[in-house]
Amino acid sequence: MLIIKEEIKIRPMENHKNDYLLMEKWRNDEKVLQFYGGRDEPYDLEKVIKTYKPRILGKEPLIPCIFSYQNIDIGYLQYYEMNKLPEHIRQMYSLEYTNNVYGIDLFIGETQYWNQGIGAKVLCLAIEYIFNTLEGLKVVIDPHVKNYRAIRCYEKCGFVKIKLLPCHDLHEGKYQDCWLMARERNN
Repeated sequence: MLIIKEEIKIRPMENHKNDYLLMEKWRNDEKVLQFYGGRDEPYDLEKVIKTYKPRILGKEPLIPCIFSYQNIDIGYLQYYEMNKLPEHIRQMYSLEYTNNVYGIDLFIGETQYWNQGIGAKVLCLAIEYIFNTLEGLKVVIDPHVKNYRAIRCYEKCGFVKIKLLPCHDLHEGKYQDCWLMARERNN
């Protein structure tokens, strides 16, 4: 994936120290960890490489990307085909039919760029790519129910709440409820 539109660029994460250092910085920021990963789960450089290198090299079904705004790298986005994930994960999402269904996750790691509509622009560009280039039929995302900012962003991009996923994600030592949200391609 390489998308450039106006002031936003989404590019594949590279097997390069600079991208790993970005992820280390973002995965250690208390504000970011409050919503993504958890403040009890910081990542040192070794853990970043261990987590993201297999994705970069195509050994895992997740496609990792870095996005920039005005030529400054500010966040992370990953997408994946649901049918390439293990059966138990697809069942958890109640997705019996997963062909052409994609999951997506993202966060803005540079918190000074929060609340400016940039996340929505990035997400809309990624969705457009999934629908038009990858021929996806549906995109799903699963924010924590208390991540109100993310939920507003996703709703702005056309996602609707499909179902509550109780105790779905271990976050800061407690299992958190999440929303399964989806956006279908308009034919």
